[in-house]
Amino acid sequence: MKKLLFIVLILLFSGLGWYLFIKKYDYEFQMQLKYGPGVSYFEVSDWKNFSSTSKKTDINIVSRDPFNTITQKIEGGKTGDLELFWEFEKNNDSVTNVNLSVRSSKDQLANRWDIINPFVSSIYIDTLKQRMLGFKKRLNEVQQTYRVSLQNEITRSPDMNCICHSSTNIPVKSKAQEMLATIGFLENYVLERDIKLTGAPFVKITKWDRESDLIDFDFCFPVNLAQDIKPTPQIDFREMKSFTALKAVFNGNYRLSHLAWYDLLNKAEEQDLKTNALPLEIFYNNPKKEIESENWKTDVFLPIIK
Repeated sequence: MKKLLFIVLILLFSGLGWYLFIKKYDYEFQMQLKYGPGVSYFEVSDWKNFSSTSKKTDINIVSRDPFNTITQKIEGGKTGDLELFWEFEKNNDSVTNVNLSVRSSKDQLANRWDIINPFVSSIYIDTLKQRMLGFKKRLNEVQQTYRVSLQNEITRSPDMNCICHSSTNIPVKSKAQEMLATIGFLENYVLERDIKLTGAPFVKITKWDRESDLIDFDFCFPVNLAQDIKPTPQIDFREMKSFTALKAVFNGNYRLSHLAWYDLLNKAEEQDLKTNALPLEIFYNNPKKEIESENWKTDVFLPIIK
């Protein structure tokens, strides 16, 4: 009996010593997020304010392995700098398991002792829990406004002739705003020449700097180019050839349609498919006529390179 008690005490103190002095992180959170690792990875990367009431950007990305891990640093605070280490694991196309490990740079031993002490309330952990609950609540609210549905089979994009206006060095999140600012060039060209569209408007990404998240893209209206029309300084003609692609359907506001890109990139990586990471988006709803953006539909094609 004494021997068993001795072994239990050894294990107990060994575990306590490991946690207090060796374990890298102070505390871990587990959660599930909607959609695949691509969307989850982007949503976490886009989290800039540790406090929901603050407008100050205090969350900085230290390192990242796309769709797998993100390390963030939060500067200042009573507990010193915080390090957040996120790990993403796909459950299925609709759910991602997320593990978050946290550690502080200040009073680490005291913080860890408070965590395991049943007679003390840890302000450090209580604050972290409040922040994580706030983050999860805000993310849930945002994710109620859109849906991302991935198709399993490889498909082909449509073949289109079109008139296009080009934009450069646009933040990914400002794509829809840039479309709104430049759609007049396309609409006026069509109205002045009484041209009929042969399909839905679309955007073709022509360059994507994923480090800075800046894109170049063509905003296009499909038309029949076999008529007496000419390009202008603001309008070019394009022949959009069909290409092999992975496809997703995005339902929601067009300013968020880029979220589907990340799940498609993750799917291409999973299937060991090469891609140039230059998506095509086809928009089927007119925001000027249809107010309920949750019902807007976008077909998103990610080119597959053989």
